[in-house]
Amino acid sequence: MQQPLITRTDVIALSRSISQHIDSDKVETFIRESENIDIKSALGDELFLDVKEHPENYKSLLDGDIYETSRGEKRIFSGLKTSLAYYTYARLVKSGDGIVSRFSFANKDSDYSSRSELKEKVMAYNDAFSVADRYLKECVRYLNDCRSEYPLYKGRGQIKANRTVFRILGE
Repeated sequence: MQQPLITRTDVIALSRSISQHIDSDKVETFIRESENIDIKSALGDELFLDVKEHPENYKSLLDGDIYETSRGEKRIFSGLKTSLAYYTYARLVKSGDGIVSRFSFANKDSDYSSRSELKEKVMAYNDAFSVADRYLKECVRYLNDCRSEYPLYKGRGQIKANRTVFRILGE
């Protein structure tokens, strides 16, 4: 099995603040989902597999960079790791502290925390996915601008959103 492009520590460092005590298995599951659903579809299978097998060859794509286009324009982007961290963060927000038990889907509770309103949770989820999409679009633009450096990239520069959009009706 291949190593993920980012770790739990990267998600904490590259996205919005989350607890250091978050369940590692849950984060790793969401990293894997984000890679396979969001990142792979934007890069294409061939490039995605090569990035996973040889990340050392894709430092600029993964970490972000400042580059110059063929027209001489300077551009900056944050990299795939940042985009992946935000996709993972959004999935963490959406799942909350829920867990599937043999009786049903349940939320863990404690005397020291309070559950957020559904509206707040949905807004945070939608906002985080929007940020992740923006970072990924910058990566795709970089791939299109530097196509000669990435012969395995066959994309057309479009990102297909693969998620459910939640809308709040009323209060």
